[in-house]
Amino acid sequence: MELHIISASYQTINDLKKQWTRLYPWVDAFHLRYKEKTKKEVWQMACSLLKETPIPAKSLVINGHADLAETLEAGGLHLPEKWPISREILARLKGKMRVGRSVHSVESAIEAEREGMDYVLVGHIFPSASKPGLSPLGVERLREFVKACSIPVIAIGGIGTQNVDKIKPTGSRGVAVISAVTNHSHPEQVAEEMKRRWNFASQ
Repeated sequence: MELHIISASYQTINDLKKQWTRLYPWVDAFHLRYKEKTKKEVWQMACSLLKETPIPAKSLVINGHADLAETLEAGGLHLPEKWPISREILARLKGKMRVGRSVHSVESAIEAEREGMDYVLVGHIFPSASKPGLSPLGVERLREFVKACSIPVIAIGGIGTQNVDKIKPTGSRGVAVISAVTNHSHPEQVAEEMKRRWNFASQ
């Protein structure tokens, strides 16, 4: 199971340093996502994380800023569903890192694969506090995404230890979480337990 951790907008750089250091042994990708911050601020946060935590650049995913991801030699670039990227930039980055895109429809997932994305982030799967009033896709719809494209599907939205075992049978490669760890006093225990439950879940 690929386990992706995404920063929450309210987390400070010190919050991330403490939490991500504890999560490091269990997490495959750390997404630095701060839509409200300037590019310079994201750059400063990324540099601080790489300098003061055990997280290597290859485990860091930058959200939205292709030039920052390339300069940092990050492990990935993640793009929102409608975020444009030129073919030239995408081709250059793909030889250096994974490039993924968030999608909310099967059609968008198919288009992302055609575009050349390495994976898609699909959600929200279960009810999520970050998506109030919006109906979740559910695991059956998630199966449709997996069947529709050959690139890896990462599920997101309302996922935690209580339901991660329901994701594995869909054929998804893994999960991405925010509140499941950010709101927990022992985030590393949550990550370990999620991986354990995934491993013991039926396919």
